[in-house]
This record gives sequence, C-alpha cells and structure tokens, in this order.
Amino acid sequence: MKDIYISGFADEISSSFDEQLKTVRELGMQYISLRSADKKGIADFTVEEVKTDLLPRLQAAGVGVSSLGSPIGKVKIDDEEGFEKQCAQLETLCEIAKVLNCKYIRMFSFFMPEGKDPADYRDAVIEKLRKFIAIAEKHDVILMHENEKDIYGDVLSRCVDLMQTLNSAHFKSAFDFANFVQCGEDTAKCWDALRPYIVYIHIKDAVSTDKENVLCGTGEGKIPELLHKAIVEEGYTGFLTLEPHLVLFDSLQSLETTDAKNIIRENKYKNGAEGYAAQYHALCDILAKFYRNRKKEKIQMEKTEGKIRYGLIGIGAQGGSYARFLTNAPAPFPGMVCAPCPDNCALGALCDIDPEKEKMCKEQYPDVPFFKDWKDMIASGTVDAIITTVPHYLHHEISIYAMEHGMNVLCEKPAGVRSKDVQKMIACAKAHPEVSFGIMFNQRTNKLYQKIKEIVASGELGEIRRSQWMINSWWRPDSYYQQSAWRATWGGEGGGVLVNQAPHQLDLWQWICGIPVKVFSKNINGCHRNIGVENDVTMLVEFANGATGTFTTCTHDAIGTDRLEIDLDGGKIVVDNSKTAHVYHYIDKEGNPCTEDYLNEHMNMMEVAMLTSGNGAGSKLYTEETFENNDGWGFQHTTVMQNFAAHILTGSPLLAPGEDGINGVNLANSSQLSAWTGREVSNPCDPEEYAAELNKLIEAEGKFPVRE
Repeated sequence: MKDIYISGFADEISSSFDEQLKTVRELGMQYISLRSADKKGIADFTVEEVKTDLLPRLQAAGVGVSSLGSPIGKVKIDDEEGFEKQCAQLETLCEIAKVLNCKYIRMFSFFMPEGKDPADYRDAVIEKLRKFIAIAEKHDVILMHENEKDIYGDVLSRCVDLMQTLNSAHFKSAFDFANFVQCGEDTAKCWDALRPYIVYIHIKDAVSTDKENVLCGTGEGKIPELLHKAIVEEGYTGFLTLEPHLVLFDSLQSLETTDAKNIIRENKYKNGAEGYAAQYHALCDILAKFYRNRKKEKIQMEKTEGKIRYGLIGIGAQGGSYARFLTNAPAPFPGMVCAPCPDNCALGALCDIDPEKEKMCKEQYPDVPFFKDWKDMIASGTVDAIITTVPHYLHHEISIYAMEHGMNVLCEKPAGVRSKDVQKMIACAKAHPEVSFGIMFNQRTNKLYQKIKEIVASGELGEIRRSQWMINSWWRPDSYYQQSAWRATWGGEGGGVLVNQAPHQLDLWQWICGIPVKVFSKNINGCHRNIGVENDVTMLVEFANGATGTFTTCTHDAIGTDRLEIDLDGGKIVVDNSKTAHVYHYIDKEGNPCTEDYLNEHMNMMEVAMLTSGNGAGSKLYTEETFENNDGWGFQHTTVMQNFAAHILTGSPLLAPGEDGINGVNLANSSQLSAWTGREVSNPCDPEEYAAELNKLIEAEGKFPVRE
C-alpha cells in the first residue's frame, strides 16, 4: 500500500547480522528495526563501528533502518547510575541514527520497584523523560515510547498521561498490540486514545490466556480491524514493524523481566527465520485483503467500466503480437482470425531499445507513446500495467522494479530462469499488495485443460497413477536460433526448450497433476542443431503419492507430437494436440463406474482372452467422453489480459497468479541440475547449486557475464 512500509526486529531471525539481512531481502523487505547485530545490542555500538561495519553491510544488501530498537528507559527508576549511563548511550544512539538516516529511536519509561504504586513515581518518570527528550531535540530525532509491560507506561492511562504531559514533537508513541493485551487492556480503546501520538506500529499479537504471543491476526490484539481503521479509514502512513516473539531467540531474555518462556510457550516454528517469515506473510495477507476490498468499493462507487492500459516492454515477435491484439490490428497472414481487444484492455505505451522497432511502432501506432527506457514508461503515467516480453533474465529485474514503483505486472513465461530470482519476485509482490502480479500462462484458458483439471481435482477418477506428456511439436530450424544473439544461450536466454517453448506444458502438467518431488533427467544440448543449450529432454519424475511421470520434449521433430496421458485409478485421460480430449471411465459388467483394481480382482482369464482377441469386447471395460477446443490465434493470450485487467479493476480471481510461475521454473531447474550432475534431485532443487552450475556453463560459453 502506498506509504506503508514493512520493517521488523531482524534479530529475531538470527544473531548473525548477515543472516538477518539475507532473510529480509529474500522476503522482499527493504527495512529493519536495528536492535542487535552479531550478538551485540545497538546501544553498545560506537558510531565508528556502525560506520565501518554495519552501514556497509546494510548498503550492500539494499536495506534501510526504520528505527533503532534501543533499551533506553529499561532501567529501574531509582537507579541513578544506570540513568546517567543511558543518557550517554542516548547521545551516541542519536548520532548513530543520523549515520543510518533514521529518525526514530524506540525507548521505554523505567521499571517500577516491585510491589510499589507506579503513581508514586510519576514525577520522577516525567523528570527523567524530559532529560531524554532534551537530548533527542538537540539531535532532531524522535523518541518512540513503547507500551512495554512492567514499566511505568504499560497501561493506557499512564501512556496517555505521558503523552499529554510531555507534549513534545520529539516524544511520540510506538503502538504495541500484544503488550496491551498482556496488560489486560482493550487495544481498540488504546488505539483511539493514543492515535494523535502514534507514529509507529509494532506487529505483535498475544492472547490473555498465559499472556502468550501468537501469530499476528490470530490473537486478541484486534490487529486486522485496527490496521484497517488506521490505514484505510484514518490514513496512517509509515512503518509496520514485525516483532513476532514466536521463537525463543538469543537476545530475548535480555529484553524481558520475566522468564521468556512465559510468553513463548514453545517454539512454534523450527527457527527464527521461519517464524519471522510467517509473521511477515500473515501481515501481508491482512494488508492484501484491505486493498482488494478498497478496489471493489472504488469500482462500485464510481460505477465505471474502466480500461487497463497495458505497456509492452519489448516489441519482438510476442510483443508485436500483443500490440496487434490490443489495437484490433489485422492478423499478419491472410485468412487468419485475430483475437479482438477485450473491452477492459487498451494499449497504453510501447517500449524497445531497438531503433528499427521504434520506427516501426511510430509508423503502425502513431498515437501510442513510445519509450526507449522501460523505467521512463513506468513513471510516465501512460500505463496501468506492464507486460514483460523481454529476454528471460530481465523478467525478475523489471517486475520487481515495477511493483516497487506501484505498477501492476503481467509477466511473460517463464517467470525467470533461476528459482532464486522468481522467489524475489514473489516476495516483492507480497510486500506490495497494492499491485497485481500475474503470469502469461495462456494455456490455462484452454477449456480442455480446465475441464481435465476439474475432473482430476473432483476425485471422480481416483488418484493419479502415472502421467506422461510428449510435446515435440516445437520444431525450430537453425534460422530461428539465429534471430537474436541472446537466443539459445546459457547467458542470454538461460537455456533452450525448457525455458523457451515448454514452460506452458510444465505449468499445465503440475497445475493438473501436482508438483513432482523427485526428478531424473537426460537432456541433450544442441541435438541436431548448432546451439549449445538443451533442445532434447527426457524427464522422469516421482510425485508425493508415489505416482510416476515422464515429460519428453524437443525442437528437432518436424512432424511433432503433442499428447498428454493421465492414468488414474478409475480411468484415463488422453489429450491430443491440445485440441481433443478423451476421458475414459472404467465400468463393471453392469455398466457401473469402477476402478482398475476392481477389474483386476473380478476378471477371469477367459474374459481377458476375449478382450484381447480382437473382437471389440474391450469397449466393455470403459465409457468414453470426448471434448473439443478450437481457440483461434491470440484468443488465449487476450483472455489472460482480460482476466488480469478484471482482477485489477474488481478484484476478481486471477487465472494465473504470478506466484504460480515458480513451479515451472523449479521443475526446469531440477531437470537441468539432474542432467548436469547425472543424479536424481529433489524438486525444488537447491537453488544455489543450480545457479553455480549454470554459471559454469555461462562462463564456458564466453558470451555473457556470469549471473550473481
């Protein structure tokens, strides 16, 4: 959402600062709240240590600091020596904040003597907080008071009193849902009373039973409804900072006055990174619901049937076709029926670096803005969504940049070359629920495959036993590969048939049959072609239920075959040329549906002999249904565009969500790694091992730099 930024106390991931930064970047986050690094609290760092050690690592990771999670104010109210030490620490922390370009420092309002009435210490608290505020004013930073349990400002009345009495622009509130729950307060009342002073929000939830912390949105903190009120109704802008407290982490005990196990009964996740990611995704899901509802409300209020203006990046063969579809241009060949532009779509702008493409576009589409730089197009205001018809390695770079800049993205297949890049795209999309992210899996619009998916998912034919797809109808002569220098290269395209021609089938296979867990593959590079990448693939896979599968594809079969077979307990499905589907149901002697196991158990050898003697008795084993599909040129692509536009305008479901793109990339990566190493690999395979092996091929090819 616009002007909402997700941060977090990254030391809950790991005590290692490098691990903290690695995890937040993998999640797509751009900020942390810096509380400790490498087992050292932020208040114990010198300014010079921050400059020479922490800052370079933050810059290298592209991560900013939203706040300093300081312990200032976590000292007993009557500990004068401790207070003076903290005054000196605050001076240093203010200087550190400037080094890190951070304006917020989290702090507290002192521990009260056990068994004493906090009211008796109000004046002392006020006096000492004024001294802290004076230091903050001098350095122009903002102290954020957290409503921490067991300090003076733990309950609502005392928090409000501090804000009203001190009334400083340099002393504001950091709102913590869980802490109020653990203090027996109603978070809704707390929010309303403190709203004028809140500049920062901690995402932490809890239940009053045992005062235990839980995943955000599942406790008594009323996080979904209060965030909706804050962001949607009241216009809150700024940081939402994750503080999961779901796993016992190294520095937790130093932050709590009681046994940390009292608030974290058990590690709910296997490690800090997993718990942190769970909190992050839970928050993203909450925010996404807000935005979807806002989009629906806006459309209903305006009663408009708007159009989504697509910007095409890369006007090659595919991009050129999309330009035709979006402008109702005639088909390129006589007699060809061209898909019409959907009512909710329009061509907003074109972009390419090739001067010849620029000339062609200005001639054919004189009224459509043309850009040489895709970043300029994204910033131009001429488009509402982009389609990335560019070399595969650019998909994640362009998509991430676009989403970070508020642009909807419809990514061409494949989502990327490496799964590690696609993971970054998905993380970025989750971090930006205000934009839509889809992928051009146009084959999902084929009514045959939709029907087959429906049949398999329904369970009417039982579990899948075996599936096989032979898709050799990709004949490509050497002239095809010579069109561009990047084609059929490891460094430019990222591979051959698995990343160029077959991604649709890799997606459909898994969309219908499920995701394989093991892969063994024999891939031949340059089979009957003058190229160095794979163009002949035979893949053997295993699924979680024990079913097996094969996937065979190549680009040197001029006749070609496209045939999908799915063998199930209760029948079989066969699809030929993506146009005709035959669905077979096993039946017993009375014509009732049955399974192959039933036939096996109830058929004698005389009956088998009759079935195999060529007298046609085999038809008594099954019934047959036939389905046809005759989609014309471009209709599948425009259907995806139409669906994506409808999702942006009304929130209707995506046929091909962007996050689904990783499944095909995972399988292609696993196939390649298996072929390169000669061993069976798990799916998904190790992304770092795959990337390393790919870089060896890029380096040997010598045409493009290796990929980081």
